[in-house]
Amino acid sequence: MVTKCRLARSSPDERRDHIIAVAAVAFADEGYGATSMSTIAARLGGSKATLYKYFPSKEGLFEAVMQQRCERVLAPLRDLRSSAGTDLESLLVEFGVHFLTKIYEPGALDVHRLIQSEGGRFPELAEAFFRAGPNNVLDELRATLERFAQGGQIGCDDLTLAAGQFLGMLRGDRHWRFTAGLLPAPDADEIAREVRHAARIFVAGLAPRPA
Repeated sequence: MVTKCRLARSSPDERRDHIIAVAAVAFADEGYGATSMSTIAARLGGSKATLYKYFPSKEGLFEAVMQQRCERVLAPLRDLRSSAGTDLESLLVEFGVHFLTKIYEPGALDVHRLIQSEGGRFPELAEAFFRAGPNNVLDELRATLERFAQGGQIGCDDLTLAAGQFLGMLRGDRHWRFTAGLLPAPDADEIAREVRHAARIFVAGLAPRPA
C-alpha cells in the first residue's frame, strides 16, 4: 500500500491513477455496496478530503474505474475504425483476438461479476459500465461496418444489430461458462481459433446478396 507521505509526493495524475487502482481492488474485494469512500481512503492511507478532491462521489470513482478498465479494450477498436485495411475479416480477427484476451483477464472478470451481482440493486453501476465500455465498443464496431457497407463489400440494413451480434459471437457459450467458474480462460491459440471462426461466419453472412 502506498503511504500518505509517498502519495503526497506524487503528481496529480499519478495520485488519480493510484486512487483508481486501489478503488478497483476494493470494489472487487468487498462489493460496491459495502465499499465506502472511507474504506477506500483507509486503503490509500490518506484522508477522505484528499479522496474527495479527485472524486466527489463513489459513483464518480466507480465510473473512473470502469473507464480505465474499458479503455484497454477500446483503444485497438479505435485503431480498427481508422484503419485503411480493405479486408474486413482480417480486421475483425485482429480486433476479436484483443477483445477476447482482455475480457478473459482477472480484472475484467471482477467487473463482470460485480455488475451481475449488484447491478440490480445499484443501477448506476450498470449504467456506468455500459457508458464506459459496451456502448462505446458497439458504436466503434458499427462505424467500422458502416465503412464497408458504404463501399459495397457488405450488405446490412441494421449495422448496430450486426455489431452487437458479432460481439455476442465472440463471447459465445465459452465466456458465459467461464464467468460462472465452470471453465478456465482459453489460451491464445484457442482464442485465435474461436475468433477466426466467428469472423468467417459473420463476414460470409453479410456478403451482398444478388438483387
